[in-house]
Amino acid sequence: MDHNIYSNSSQEKADLRYLIPEDTYYHGHPEVVEWTTKFSSEAEKYEVFKNIHSALQTVDIAKANKVATAWYEFTTFVPTFLSLAVVLTDDPERQHHLIQIAYDELGGQDKQYIHSKLFLEAIEKVNLSYKKDYEIVNIKNILEGLKNTLLNTNSQYGIVGLLLSFEIIAEENIETLFKGLCFDDNCIALLSDTPFFEIHRADETEHIRHSVANFLRFCQSDESKREFMVSFEDGLNFWRKFWNYIAENLNISTK
Repeated sequence: MDHNIYSNSSQEKADLRYLIPEDTYYHGHPEVVEWTTKFSSEAEKYEVFKNIHSALQTVDIAKANKVATAWYEFTTFVPTFLSLAVVLTDDPERQHHLIQIAYDELGGQDKQYIHSKLFLEAIEKVNLSYKKDYEIVNIKNILEGLKNTLLNTNSQYGIVGLLLSFEIIAEENIETLFKGLCFDDNCIALLSDTPFFEIHRADETEHIRHSVANFLRFCQSDESKREFMVSFEDGLNFWRKFWNYIAENLNISTK
């Protein structure tokens, strides 16, 4: 993965990572902070994690394998979804900015850091695995629904909104995933030390900042912001369906 650092010397600490050089909507920029807070507050209204947190009050290895299987299907879907968003975007500058997270998901400059590959390596550390026969956590229909939402998004600003909704709750997504994989105390240290969780815990803040910066760059009129918000809300509805589907099925016996 490319961990090159760009820092605005008057504003930034040298240890902040950027997907691409950024001297406009940098970490700590007042508008970035303001809109990140606004979008995070909007996301909270959807109670995305309410049911899954309840379902994960206790976690055994069967539940953990279901969570692992569902997330692997998701993580292999992410690069194709993000790339499709870029294909549907008609302006090269927006394409340049939107492709950055997809590139990161695919390892940046190092294919060994492809996120789906890192995830499989992480779960193997705790003797979990992707189980193709776990149809109960086959979320392909929900993922296909998100893809169709993207395909039916006629607004270029809506594409930006959908991609921000994809990232705005990323930090809690990762911690919920972590909780769902930890079926005993030994898992905590083993998973924490894997590149998958080290990278995601370090980089999700940058993915969020980058996506908020795209909003600030490209959605400046009232109409563009309205179109953005329609798709942003569609994305939050996806996340609620995603986690609720898993929560509903964690207590169903696995053969």
